[in-house]
Amino acid sequence: MLAPVTTARPLAEVRAGARLVRERWEAALGHPVVGVIAAERFAGFEEPGSAPILHDAVVLPAGTIVALSDFAPSLEAVPLGGSTCVAHGDRTVAVVLAAPMDVGALRRGLPGTGTVTTHRTGWFLHHPWDLIGHLPAMLAADAMVLAGALPETALPPDVRVLGTHPVRIAASAVIEPFVVLDASAGAIVIGERAMVRSFSRLAGPFVLGTNSQWMGGAGSTVSIGDGCRVNGEMSTTIVCGHANKGHDGFVGHSYLGRWTNLGAGTVTSNLKNTYGPVNFDGRNTGLQFLGSLLGDHAKTGILTRLTTGSCIGAGANVISDDVVTNVLPAFAWGAGGDRYELSRFLQTAERVMARRQVTLTPAMRECLTAVYRAATGEPA
Repeated sequence: MLAPVTTARPLAEVRAGARLVRERWEAALGHPVVGVIAAERFAGFEEPGSAPILHDAVVLPAGTIVALSDFAPSLEAVPLGGSTCVAHGDRTVAVVLAAPMDVGALRRGLPGTGTVTTHRTGWFLHHPWDLIGHLPAMLAADAMVLAGALPETALPPDVRVLGTHPVRIAASAVIEPFVVLDASAGAIVIGERAMVRSFSRLAGPFVLGTNSQWMGGAGSTVSIGDGCRVNGEMSTTIVCGHANKGHDGFVGHSYLGRWTNLGAGTVTSNLKNTYGPVNFDGRNTGLQFLGSLLGDHAKTGILTRLTTGSCIGAGANVISDDVVTNVLPAFAWGAGGDRYELSRFLQTAERVMARRQVTLTPAMRECLTAVYRAATGEPA
């Protein structure tokens, strides 16, 4: 498990580069994902576009393609043709089932394959920090693919473009005057109904998702999902979707889970004073730059200071007058060891989602309840 990123969502629904892992496989293979094999606590997981979670008794017919969620393929479509498996290097990352197989058996690993193999590029996600370590290369490749799928359009006269990489703006997007789009180091893609407000400077590779707003400040090597509000300074960061960073404060080399909210003035440290490798949850990442990884529904109070390599659990409320400890468990209430009560957490989640016209469905409520109990050890 890539906690805290996957505490409250299957890895298939995690944003890697410019797309969810599920969406990456759909683009790579040219087929929709019709089911996901995930931990039991995700049985009711559902979001717009997500595939149902399959229980162990489901039998998949011969010809079904089964792909690994811990591999993020490049977005270029590579048809399987007559291949029976997909490999990256010497590891098989997807197979075509030769015979019917139940989900329970697949949990033990992919079955053996034939000799006809399609090879493709991509990135393995073995650790949560791999999402950040791979981001510059992954997002640079993704942005070029996404830009290539959009027509070139005229920009407003008061928008300045630098560099030679593609800049593509969806027809329904709004770019206000006095915006600088620096495509010197990578492509820039602004999605449907997105908005970039005046006095912003965005440097590629950069992807702003559907219905998201960049409200001001500077962003570089940033991937933002749908329905987000971002302001301030951000670099080398993924925002999964429906997240708020509406105020000033630096966020670098970080991952913001879905429905996270950063209070005004929240800042992250992404470099140790020694310039040495960053530890994350007691493990050496080998990365010189790593900020904070926040699970879904995590929130920070105003003027929160997150230290280098912070692990902020799903559903945690970060409330502290001092620098926050760099490991805060899921559903923590403050930094003093208190726990967010389940009923209050669900009530808050429902309110937050309703503000974006998203309903907390009964199935998703049960899923979050199972996530809470699995993370806290509270009995059902």
